[in-house]
Amino acid sequence: MKDTHALELTVNGRLARVDAAPGRRLSEVLRGELGLTGTKVGCDAGDCGACTVLLDGQAVCACLTPLARAAGRDVVTVEGLAGEDALSDLQRAFLRHGAAQCGICTPGMLMAASALLRVNAAPARSEVEEALGGVLCRCTGYAKIVAAVLDATGQGGAESPAAGAAVGARAERLDGPEKVAGRERFGADLVPEGALLVRVIRAPHPAARFRLGDIAAWRAGLPGPVEVFTAADIPGENLFGALPRFADQPVLAEAHVRMRGEAVALVAGAPEHVEALDLQAFPVTWEPVADLSDIAVARAETAPRLHDGREGNILVAGAVRSGDVEAALAGAAHLAEARIETAFVEHAYIEPEAGAAWLEGETLVIRACTQAPVMDRDDTARVLGLPPERVRIIPSATGGGFGSKLDLSVQPLIGLVALKTGRPARIVYSRRDSMASTTKRHPARMTGRAGIDADGRICGLDFDGDFDTGAYASWGPTVAIRVPVHASGPYRTPAYRAEARAVHTNGPVSGAFRGFGVPQAAILQETLYDDLAALAGIDRLELRRINALGEGDRTVCG
Repeated sequence: MKDTHALELTVNGRLARVDAAPGRRLSEVLRGELGLTGTKVGCDAGDCGACTVLLDGQAVCACLTPLARAAGRDVVTVEGLAGEDALSDLQRAFLRHGAAQCGICTPGMLMAASALLRVNAAPARSEVEEALGGVLCRCTGYAKIVAAVLDATGQGGAESPAAGAAVGARAERLDGPEKVAGRERFGADLVPEGALLVRVIRAPHPAARFRLGDIAAWRAGLPGPVEVFTAADIPGENLFGALPRFADQPVLAEAHVRMRGEAVALVAGAPEHVEALDLQAFPVTWEPVADLSDIAVARAETAPRLHDGREGNILVAGAVRSGDVEAALAGAAHLAEARIETAFVEHAYIEPEAGAAWLEGETLVIRACTQAPVMDRDDTARVLGLPPERVRIIPSATGGGFGSKLDLSVQPLIGLVALKTGRPARIVYSRRDSMASTTKRHPARMTGRAGIDADGRICGLDFDGDFDTGAYASWGPTVAIRVPVHASGPYRTPAYRAEARAVHTNGPVSGAFRGFGVPQAAILQETLYDDLAALAGIDRLELRRINALGEGDRTVCG
């Protein structure tokens, strides 16, 4: 029985004929069969809106729209907003206002705005905000996007200083035209001819031993040929980490896993074969073991060590001390104490990790989303047993990172497949893959004491914090060292003691996330000063004003 059907639809004013399954996502058809990669995919669940297109003039999520629903109808994507050599008024307004930042949400924003402007040529700000509400942006804060839509309707322009003035002048992004036209290439947009598709077998348990089964028999029972790669296939050192001295994370786990979502094997083959695989049927036997579920469990005297040489599961401890804290707090007119815990925070960039790898002579070329191409090159070379000069990392446009894409992700996976098979390899993480395997903001367990004198001036601050760095090091050392440096905030603090530790658990790896632990410490510090202001009957802002560091003041670090 044939699963595909010949269907026709009009796309950007041209008749398109596709032979595909009627239930196939419209986003897949637009990007795959028709090559219109301006339509982005961030979730495949209708949550992010990056895939928004117009269907008979109405904004819809292409990832939720089956192809059959679009048959015989009119579809417009970002590529159809203007001619080949020109931009629409709306696209030009986005450029003027800097409304396209990383650019991954920009096509969806433009299409949602276009749907509004088709029926309302002069919308109110609230109507613009409502129309754009289904498209998420993690970069701009939305203000520039809303302003750009209003500007496109003639309701308020982008005012700039007179020609020649530098301060306050608007400068259009050099990559802005590509972003607003849908021509910018992100990690998932590159599909080398004949590329193998790679998928990852991941651990369903936070801590477990495992044994691989009869992989040859499993492969023989599949409808199409696939290759399987495990830790045994890694030609170099099966280890990586953002900070080489602390590198401790395997690319593919061997015999045991330390976190849910840890990679244990790769499956690679023709896309039509690999996409249809039920990875739950992969032959692996799991033996779950007791996990270090949080900081308290990990710090217990009886807790097993997650890594050799890291006593008490402490990766790194940092401290800053200045003055006599105990004496200062003993003499304070008002004293406040607090204990605060924070949770993991997902970076939630709209673009899941993606990329492609291929060989150019003796050089392995990898193009993928990243914030740190040189670090990626060195780690990938280490894993694959290659000299760094034989690995070339080309950053694709990166659809948000916020620190998490400083860590290695897909690079050694697709690099391994390309190196072993001699064929191009490609991977696109699902949202589930991305959230399961990438770094988070460190959860923290913090206690503190602070005191002020009768005039509201800070006498001293005592801070102590454990930061959950998860199963592997990542940027944990940086967090543990940076927090004590910054935990006093922007205030004169004559007596100060701050200690912080990065602690291993079997949780997700915690890494870089704007601030490196400082935002968590600021929650505790500012809570203490709010409490002290209330105790002293001082306005909260006034307490901060009189204690703010000024020119010539000494910080807690000297």
